[in-house]
Amino acid sequence: MLLLFSGCDRGDREVVVSGQRDLVLWDRAYPGNIKDRAPEEWRRVPWTQMRYYNYRFGAKEDGEVWLSVIPSQGDDAVLQNVNRWYNQFRMPEITELDELKQEPMLDVTGYVVEAEGVYHAGMGAEPREDSKMLAVAIPYSTIIVTVKMVGSPAEVEAQRDNFLGYCQSLVFFNDAPAKEGDRYPKPEKE
Repeated sequence: MLLLFSGCDRGDREVVVSGQRDLVLWDRAYPGNIKDRAPEEWRRVPWTQMRYYNYRFGAKEDGEVWLSVIPSQGDDAVLQNVNRWYNQFRMPEITELDELKQEPMLDVTGYVVEAEGVYHAGMGAEPREDSKMLAVAIPYSTIIVTVKMVGSPAEVEAQRDNFLGYCQSLVFFNDAPAKEGDRYPKPEKE
């Protein structure tokens, strides 16, 4: 009789990463012709059907940042999306986008949305107590680009400048390898 025992426990190890690295194919894949530039402390995680870019942040990496692109269906599509976000925190809806802070993004006006409290993400997810959201909705031609950050209030607040810088760094370009239908026409100037 032959018995083999294998042990894989190498004990506790800590890895510290600093500095820069060479870009890899993952870094050069720009879905929908949107190129982003994320802060180093955000960890990129796999995209999903609705999330073109998907990141984790924070001490426990339970904070999330994601970018989505949705079709703009009507003149009030941005307002409807903003109110959906407010409803996720059980906050009252707004009636005018002018009530929101506005920032230039993607050569148009982006609307900055903030909420704090219990986050009800929906789709079967458990509500998250003591959460904060910082988000932007950017109407661009026939689409709305949304970027949403959700996490603990302290960690979201600590990432505020990174988040706004990230949103302002977004660019569209037309020479990326993508299907023709993925390219969005430049919007009329406001």
